[in-house]
Amino acid sequence: KENMDLRDEIKNIKDSYIRQRAEMENYLKAKERELNYAIKSSNRDMIKSLLPFIDSLDSANMSQEQRTFLAPLRDQLGKILSTYGLNAINAKGQKFDPYLHEALAVTDQGENGIVYEEIQKGYKLNDEVLRTSKVIVGKR
Repeated sequence: KENMDLRDEIKNIKDSYIRQRAEMENYLKAKERELNYAIKSSNRDMIKSLLPFIDSLDSANMSQEQRTFLAPLRDQLGKILSTYGLNAINAKGQKFDPYLHEALAVTDQGENGIVYEEIQKGYKLNDEVLRTSKVIVGKR
């Protein structure tokens, strides 16, 4: 009887250990997911705050001299941000997609339903649209 009680107690201790270990592993996995989400969220917020600066570097209102001076800096910034998953949305000449594009106007020039002109560049961060492209769409 005593031997049986000891076996039951050992079995209960083993079961308890296995459950607690599984709970700890689940807890650690949950914390890792939370940390990854926080990092992605912080990266997204930081990169989104840089978009107006990037727009300024891409501005058409610059002289050729300014453009020549700033182009290498813009390229370097673009390469750095692309390592974090930032990519420009290719809009001009593409079929209008409300998920990627925001139509600011329509024009009778160009093809029906095709982006005729891009007013402001849009961006994706990995597979998430960070900012839609502001566009003019052809309509006939």
